[in-house]
Amino acid sequence: MTRYLLLVGALFAALLTFTWLILTVLPSLPNTGITSFDSILQTLRHFAAFNRYNDPTPFTGTGPLFQLWFVLLLISIGADKFITPAARAAVSSFAASLSPEAEQVTCEVTQDSSWRAELRTTSSGSFQGRRTTVLVFQRPKLSYLTVEMGCRAPWALDIRKRNLASEALAFVGAPFKTGDEALDKAVVVQGDDEAAIRKWARTAQVQPKLLSLFQVYGITSLTTETGGEEEPILRAHYGRFRPHLFPLAHAVGILNDLAALAASAEVVAVQG
Repeated sequence: MTRYLLLVGALFAALLTFTWLILTVLPSLPNTGITSFDSILQTLRHFAAFNRYNDPTPFTGTGPLFQLWFVLLLISIGADKFITPAARAAVSSFAASLSPEAEQVTCEVTQDSSWRAELRTTSSGSFQGRRTTVLVFQRPKLSYLTVEMGCRAPWALDIRKRNLASEALAFVGAPFKTGDEALDKAVVVQGDDEAAIRKWARTAQVQPKLLSLFQVYGITSLTTETGGEEEPILRAHYGRFRPHLFPLAHAVGILNDLAALAASAEVVAVQG
């Protein structure tokens, strides 16, 4: 964000300087003897006679705007200093467990910001042979973490942490009980194959992983999706993510649980 504010400041200063040159400096110059240029100067003199723009410097009267820009710049620098490293550390904790893919040398952590005060911190690689992408997205009043892992599940799945919002959203779909008391108390489950998902969720290989993701690691939803390259994925979403409060040791646990769930779902697909 800091670089965008610096760019805006530079462009504004350039615009003010250009305006000052056109409306104040050039009209005061004597004729040069070059007909075409003198014609332009004469036009500017006529315009200067009634525009009343005769500031001694390009920045005369811009004190309040400069103060506002300077305050925003200080805020941006402070945000970059404290927010950016925390997001990088969170994503790096995942990247440390990822293996580089064929075209990669290392699993790099990259950060991109936009003029809308959005910060995207990402890394990708392979975990237990599955393509994995980690994203921390931040902007004012919105932040989240997503971990996406390759998974060819045989059904569409949507599991959300049980709360008032997820229960309200579930009314537009078709939520169902898994029959496991601990799971049904912790999450709201929806999908396109109720019997198969219920059976899958209650197995000894799956039930503890689901509870771990939602109750220990704090994710808010687990869904099957189509990734950016049209590949099927299993996506863990962590809403209202605060990088500076995230226990970095949780990264490997989230990855392990996701990989185990992806593998178990694919076993169901093969058996089916």
